[in-house]
Amino acid sequence: MKNNQIRLAVSGINGRMGQNILRVLNKEKTNNILLNGVTESETSLKNVNKILYKSNFLDIKSNIIDIIDRFDILIDFTNPQTTLKNINICEKYNKKIVIGTTGFTQKQKLIIRKISKNIAVILSSNFSQGINILSKIIENIITILCKNKQINNLDIDIIEKHHKKKIDLPSGTALSLQNTIIQTYKKFNILKKITCHSIRAADLYGEHNILFSFIGEQIELIHKASNRIPFAKGAIKAAIWLNNKKSGIYNMNDVLEI
Repeated sequence: MKNNQIRLAVSGINGRMGQNILRVLNKEKTNNILLNGVTESETSLKNVNKILYKSNFLDIKSNIIDIIDRFDILIDFTNPQTTLKNINICEKYNKKIVIGTTGFTQKQKLIIRKISKNIAVILSSNFSQGINILSKIIENIITILCKNKQINNLDIDIIEKHHKKKIDLPSGTALSLQNTIIQTYKKFNILKKITCHSIRAADLYGEHNILFSFIGEQIELIHKASNRIPFAKGAIKAAIWLNNKKSGIYNMNDVLEI
């Protein structure tokens, strides 16, 4: 192994995000990254138990303990229960983790935050560059409106669209954007209700619409994803960024420096 090489593992390799991360790693020049282990649920393993990576086949395991000595950083896009199991193992064996799983309860988030005191963790509801820039734009817009006392007649709605099989509703990204708005308002001692509207249809990759409604006019911000490659690239970028961190909890704003 090269000294600067990052040994990567992916949990949920047969899932939508797992497959796109694999696609990026196979297609693009990632000489400093070695995909050295993959896991999937036992149910999924009945259908596919190997993956093709760089002209070689990797065995898919059902537990990260089976590959614990093969990786430095785990990328996890699974479900809250599996992710919590994985992060506890990562803490025990001093492994870093990039979490793209959504739908955590507040109690589960506190567990992740506690574990991050011992290992480096990136927790993000969305790994695309566009969404994270959108979040910063929203913060700036609300700051301008609050400073100019233009919020009395302002309503803000978040409209999110995803594929039929997406479980969490609203999406983790919508809740993150909602939290950005709420936290920005709090800086000005303002409490306002922010409504999220969710649509689950067909095979939509993901769309988030932020609607600022005034009397007589509107501002509309939209982020659309035409495929999952931007999210996969973001997760890989996050893993590379996390490589030099020893402990702490971070998000994509830290990675992108925005």
